[in-house]
Amino acid sequence: MPREHRRALRGVVARARLPVAIAPMIDVVFLLLVYFLLTTGFTSQERLLRTEGAPLEDAVQTSDRLVLDTEPIVVRLDRVDAQTRLSLTGGLAQPIDVRGLEAILHDAMIAPDRPQGLFAESHPVRIAPGHDVPWNDVVAAFNAVVGAGYRSVAFGSRE
Repeated sequence: MPREHRRALRGVVARARLPVAIAPMIDVVFLLLVYFLLTTGFTSQERLLRTEGAPLEDAVQTSDRLVLDTEPIVVRLDRVDAQTRLSLTGGLAQPIDVRGLEAILHDAMIAPDRPQGLFAESHPVRIAPGHDVPWNDVVAAFNAVVGAGYRSVAFGSRE
């Protein structure tokens, strides 16, 4: 009672205090932390996508777009029956998966041990994914093209 008496003498109106329970707040924070850790997807082999466009002197400027001198190899990725299907242009064999894509592109590249190859390592390769293809599949195709030894890799439309 002495505390209330002092407040009354000072003219301070007593405020109702709500007890702050810190334990339930800590529980909620830890539950949220566990939830976000369990629902976050981590990939073990994320890589930096390095792409290089064709040098300007290798291209011809037209009125409304930039056209390459050589027709690029186009790697198309389509989503069919919840699976990603790969297809290649340039008269190459059609791959079944990304390992097959890397092998086909590697065999098609001109090298000292493969003079019968069709394309130089600087030949442009364009990856054209469909709108519903998962990003992991696009990155896997990019890694296969770079793993085959091609240096000029770009992403493009399906046209």
